[in-house]
Amino acid sequence: MVNRNVVVVAVAAVLILAAVGAILLIPSAKAKEITIVAQVNSEGSAIFLKDGITIDDESADFGGLVLATPGISSIQHMMLMKFAKDNGYNFAHAPADRNNLDSDTIYWIEASPINMKAALEEGEIDGGIAWEPYCSQIACDDVGWIYKWSSELSPGHPCCVIAVESEFLASNHEAVVRFLAGHILATNWIIETTNDPGSENYTKMVEMASDFAHVSEETVKSSLENVTYAYEMEEEWKAALEEVVATYTELGLFANSLSDIGYNSPASFIDHLVNNTYLNEALERLEGDDITSTSELIDVRVGWLNGDIHQLARLVGMNKTVGEGYGFDGSIFEACGINVISGGGNPYANGGAVMDAFFAGAIDIGYLGSPPAILRTVNGAL
Repeated sequence: MVNRNVVVVAVAAVLILAAVGAILLIPSAKAKEITIVAQVNSEGSAIFLKDGITIDDESADFGGLVLATPGISSIQHMMLMKFAKDNGYNFAHAPADRNNLDSDTIYWIEASPINMKAALEEGEIDGGIAWEPYCSQIACDDVGWIYKWSSELSPGHPCCVIAVESEFLASNHEAVVRFLAGHILATNWIIETTNDPGSENYTKMVEMASDFAHVSEETVKSSLENVTYAYEMEEEWKAALEEVVATYTELGLFANSLSDIGYNSPASFIDHLVNNTYLNEALERLEGDDITSTSELIDVRVGWLNGDIHQLARLVGMNKTVGEGYGFDGSIFEACGINVISGGGNPYANGGAVMDAFFAGAIDIGYLGSPPAILRTVNGAL
């Protein structure tokens, strides 16, 4: 019987490209699996264009434009590909010679969102699609303008999640529950703080996000208006993941069909990939106030994306000042008994690189987009 969550490692080594450089990681020969255990955020991405390109909804002409995406497994790439198809354009990788680009095609190149502003300024691209804060940075710095937010392209779309390597999940139940307790507390802090922009905590949050992403505080404040932070994985959210599966199928991005790997529908695949057990237990134990009183820390190797404001809860959860504000002796994660160890290659350029880190055995838990988690799982399942 097919193990539906298995991702087969087909190579002896994986080259993970991160903003800090290239790190060669040697995976184990054994296949790796992942399980999604919590939501991180929804929405918070945008299509942007350089100044001087004027487009409106009545006469949108994207033909011949070269747009950057974070990579083929990202939700941003999927959205741009769907946008092209829905508007009657072909979608193709940009050639080296850009003198004779077709007017019926939107062209794309891969770039880390942190590098898209420079690429726009240098004329390497006409625009792109990225996650926050890099969309707001481009607009705030008057380098380009926002054509459409992802909330307009796909209202309420799922984005980042927390995934766990399934062998680690099976043998480290307590660690995963405690990690998720920290994630819940950090997310609640973000929600409360965002609703109180005059508070000291808001100033602190903006400062830490600005330092992490290397963008202005003005950019961070703009970004916070476009991202919805949440941890719940309710049925409506799972249905949205099923739509992602359906969209990938429609766009022909799956190397394997669902039936090939043992599923009869997107719903059956998502039901197996997503597990609410650990999040529900973390919520119950937080209500019982019995999870933030521990003296022994559990080491957990964690991967996250470079400068991604979507994953602010990880940053908040590791901040000792925030934890002390809760009345803890250290960070929120430490109060929950977790010692976060940065995974080899951190921070990662995109969700595909986080998946590679799972395959290489470099991380136990990762923050990444749900689409790359879905795409790489299906495409590696045989």
